[in-house]
Amino acid sequence: MNSSMTDQPTPNIRLTNGRLVTTSLDVAGHFGKRHKNVLRDIERIQKHASEEFNRLNFEPVNYLDPKNELRPMYRITRDGFALLAMGFTGREAVEWKIRFLETFNRLEQALRVGRETYHGQMEKTLFADHPRWRAVRDGLDFGFPMETILIRTGYKSRSSIWRAARRMERYGILVRLEGQRKRYRWWAPFKTIEGKNSREGQ
Repeated sequence: MNSSMTDQPTPNIRLTNGRLVTTSLDVAGHFGKRHKNVLRDIERIQKHASEEFNRLNFEPVNYLDPKNELRPMYRITRDGFALLAMGFTGREAVEWKIRFLETFNRLEQALRVGRETYHGQMEKTLFADHPRWRAVRDGLDFGFPMETILIRTGYKSRSSIWRAARRMERYGILVRLEGQRKRYRWWAPFKTIEGKNSREGQ
């Protein structure tokens, strides 16, 4: 590899606004290209890609150059990088493509494991604090009759089930609310009571 490609042996990929991204400046440095040419390649892609794809995968931002002047660059997601790098040829370019994709994959896996661990611990804590919530979620997931869910949970009214379900949805431990609304027509009338204080729904 030439010196410009060996200065930074590990691709620079970071978590920004909840997404893993690299930058057009990093891509230029690793692949031994002039940054203005990478910007040109991205702009060519943008002419043919959908507006949504461009918005999700190529975020225009600025950086300060050595002269302390603002210059344009792009934050690039994994999908954006994969499309951009298609045009890079040669043995060294292939090696860097592999390094970038392996780094994206490794970091995505680490994030996934971390989120699953956090979510599992949060769910465990919430169910310990609100013992009846698990029975509510199981009843809704398995399509139990409302009378059965009320008996299993000890709640006295359907509105209490609604409040518990809405709170679980906000915490992310009940995620199929729309489908369940269609199954349980009684949910719709109780939409107006969301947010009211009650000793039930706890």
